[in-house]
Amino acid sequence: MAGPQVVKTTIRPNDGPPSPAARQAGYALYGLIAAGEDPAVLTAQELKVHQILALLLQTAAGFHEGEVPLERVMGALLSGAAWIAHRHEVVFQTPQDPRPPAR
Repeated sequence: MAGPQVVKTTIRPNDGPPSPAARQAGYALYGLIAAGEDPAVLTAQELKVHQILALLLQTAAGFHEGEVPLERVMGALLSGAAWIAHRHEVVFQTPQDPRPPAR
């Protein structure tokens, strides 16, 4: 029996600004979280911390082994982001416009 294998990752908090296309995709995904209508978002809202952690780790492990398609990886990432956003009540906060209202 083989023991656990070490998976090398490259995670950096900030590699510079995202491309315009990636930025738009990020806003679109945030919109899915804020709307709360996507199946991944709806599922995540009901999960406990150990369940969301298991989902993320199982998805990462399956992807590493070539057993999980990219769509499931995206679903797990969206679920994780939605869970964090809803648990910390940041999903509905919007930036405030510093300009006074137009009259």
